[in-house]
Amino acid sequence: MGKVRISFIGCGDHANRYIYPSLANVPGAELTAVCSLDAAEAEVNRQRHGAERAYTDYRAMIEAEKPDAAIIVGPPRLHYEAGLYCLERQLPFYIEKPPGENLEQASALAAMSQQTGTFGQVGFMMRHSAIVKKITAIAEAEKLGKLHYGTVTYYTSGPYRSDEIYGLPGTDDASYLWRYLLVQAVHPVNLAASFLGEITEIVPDVIFSGENILVEIKLKDGDGRRLNVVLHTFVAPGYGNLQFATELFFERRGMIFTDAFSALDYYPPEPVANYLEGGNGNALRWQFGTFGNNNVKMGYETEIAAFIESVRTGAKPCTDLADGLKTMQILTASFNQLTAKVK
Repeated sequence: MGKVRISFIGCGDHANRYIYPSLANVPGAELTAVCSLDAAEAEVNRQRHGAERAYTDYRAMIEAEKPDAAIIVGPPRLHYEAGLYCLERQLPFYIEKPPGENLEQASALAAMSQQTGTFGQVGFMMRHSAIVKKITAIAEAEKLGKLHYGTVTYYTSGPYRSDEIYGLPGTDDASYLWRYLLVQAVHPVNLAASFLGEITEIVPDVIFSGENILVEIKLKDGDGRRLNVVLHTFVAPGYGNLQFATELFFERRGMIFTDAFSALDYYPPEPVANYLEGGNGNALRWQFGTFGNNNVKMGYETEIAAFIESVRTGAKPCTDLADGLKTMQILTASFNQLTAKVK
């Protein structure tokens, strides 16, 4: 295969800030066409990103272009509908998270993917971030063994209760909770579950405070390993995603702590140096380059590069539709437990 020809569905803010620029930096990928329901917006994006043609109907675009793969970035319903359309035509695709509006849609995509033998990659960029790749590399190189316990925290400015976004309306507690789980919790929950085996226990909790929400989800797998996810919106608008951090404890006593997407402290099983008698030694620190590519740091460019490579080789991506379904199952179980308590 020469260049991988891409048809891009979606011309919104997230696509323009992160996904289009990431695609432009991936060698061997060629953007041939873009699509938006708004013809003027589609044309602007065609010119901005150097595509040959612009469309207002993704079905017409795919039929006319016959691309090697598609990228779909929009609201959850679009991810499901356009993803299903691609699977029916055995066209591999990348979709932003989440893989649909609900568990039923995510299940349908995963089932169709298995039936057709065609993959879809879900945009869980945390899994491809430089910091998470470094965690994996250290744990493997240092033979730290299984992860026993950990936490993932994620503090964001929104969506708040009144932010009826992504085609998910409603300001009541249940509607707000589900929207927040799909838009924000989906990321740290997917990351936490990636460190564990089959999930056997899910213990969620939620606090509503006016426009804000706090969610905690405790996960346990069949081996008794645990990971806790804590996230909330007690962050003023304008800050963006204020904090993403992990604390990870491995069976050989190694510990890894991360600070946002930027830095990591690794405490080896044995102290590196004893500066004082009886001292605890010191950690080893890794930090992403100050002037490094932000889309590589956060994982956007890395995940798009992985997608293009999967299209080339046919290899299943780590964040495929089955992986997305697992995350949706956790979110749905959490939602059902929490809404049952409210009732």
